[in-house]
Amino acid sequence: MKISTQILKIVDRLIGGSFAWILGWWNFWHTDGPPFVEISHANIRHVLFIRPGGIGDLVMLLPVVARLKRVFPSIKISLLGERRNKAIASMTSLFDEVLLYDEKPISLFLRLQRMNADIVIDTEQFHYSSAVFAFMSKAPVRIGFKTSPIRNELYTHLIDYSMSAHESDAFNLLVDPICGSAQKDLSWEGLLETEKLSIDYPDLDVNQKKIICVFPYFASKAKTWPAGRWTEILRRLLARDIEKIVLIGGKDSGPASERILHALNDDRVTSLVGKLSLSQTAAILNRCNLYIGCDTGVSHLATALGKKTVVLFGSSDERKWGPPTHKGSAVSCWVPCRPCSIFGYEKKCHTIDCMDRISVDAVWKEVERYLV
Repeated sequence: MKISTQILKIVDRLIGGSFAWILGWWNFWHTDGPPFVEISHANIRHVLFIRPGGIGDLVMLLPVVARLKRVFPSIKISLLGERRNKAIASMTSLFDEVLLYDEKPISLFLRLQRMNADIVIDTEQFHYSSAVFAFMSKAPVRIGFKTSPIRNELYTHLIDYSMSAHESDAFNLLVDPICGSAQKDLSWEGLLETEKLSIDYPDLDVNQKKIICVFPYFASKAKTWPAGRWTEILRRLLARDIEKIVLIGGKDSGPASERILHALNDDRVTSLVGKLSLSQTAAILNRCNLYIGCDTGVSHLATALGKKTVVLFGSSDERKWGPPTHKGSAVSCWVPCRPCSIFGYEKKCHTIDCMDRISVDAVWKEVERYLV
């Protein structure tokens, strides 16, 4: 977890939690009657989605926003999120407006109160600040997950949150009060506008027929698979006459990726780790035949782009975050303490057995399914 993200979570716990508690009591003493209002479809003109968190969370939310848009095609839909999600929001036309709460939080409060949203849907699962933003918007209808007694006071409609349901299905329940009973078959098809994605790198021929993207993630100890095993997977791929393997990822995965590159010493392997923006990464994913990586936002992005994926899961739960079975494979290994990741927090661990016990053969078995 990045330092900036840790700071945001500490601020949320200390300040956001206190504000939520105070506002909850203020709301109780300054309202009469039931703590909810009936939703009138005729009065829905503007809906605000609040989505803090990483890339994967917003990608999971997109089919739900699309469902709302299909039911109410003429309404305005706004998104309140973080800067790290701005690139994903720019790849879709679902949102009419994007606000970033980690740029100018003070002026944001004033803007929220002036935007006149009819409904606020807070998709945050655990932290407090999003509930405060929802309440400060003065929207008559505020929908959120029933995960905290303090947060609950700021919503008008409470939705059960399942710890084992797929995250997109959990998000889908949030629009049920507006759209009716849940549509079960969510799809990302066509939601990301791939025609906006372009990539131009001198040593990368994106027109090659067999391109495989590999994300050897090393930014978090809890999701790290040994570099030697990544190297072995790539060796087996090269033996199958793959035309191009592209290593992708952030700068924090750079040194280990360079070791993998040097160990292979094959010009069919190109490393773009630390060199790409998120939109450029999406462009390369859009042209690949197969993606292999750990449970990260980029893995969810590959799934949303319709790619076959093989995703390694350690501390996180593949039932909640895994690719749909018809689009990809989740590889994990049973240990008594996994999955331990919850709401972005993981159990402190010295050995990370849940990742270390995933064998090369287990991953390769899934990779072979998609080598056609």
